[in-house]
Amino acid sequence: MEDESNQKNDKNTTHANVSADTAVEGLRQGALSAINSVAIDTQTLREQVEHFDGPRSHPDCLRLEEELTRLLLRLDAVDSFGLDEVRAERRKAVAAVQSAINLLGASCAPDDRSLALVAVEGDVTQLKTPSDDSKENERS
Repeated sequence: MEDESNQKNDKNTTHANVSADTAVEGLRQGALSAINSVAIDTQTLREQVEHFDGPRSHPDCLRLEEELTRLLLRLDAVDSFGLDEVRAERRKAVAAVQSAINLLGASCAPDDRSLALVAVEGDVTQLKTPSDDSKENERS
């Protein structure tokens, strides 16, 4: 009788382990699938970034920046479940998105019409455009 009881416990334990392993594998696959989806989207956006040439205020620059930021948010939502493989893949995907963002920053020319805050005498702050600075330099 005791042997029979131990065998039933062993079978239950084995069944529970198999179920847990299957569940973990499902979580791993889901997380890796989400990361892979972001990696594909990153590559598509990176190609667009590589072909972009315009000012920061251009709608395409703003759109690319926003879409890349959304990819980072999607990666933030991926739970690694303590799995090193998922962590490593997510880290690589984040680095790829960051690289595309950095490339976009280098590709987007500063907008000459952008305003800069400049401290002037006292605690007063005045808005100046970069072209105002060049006009002052010409007068000097």
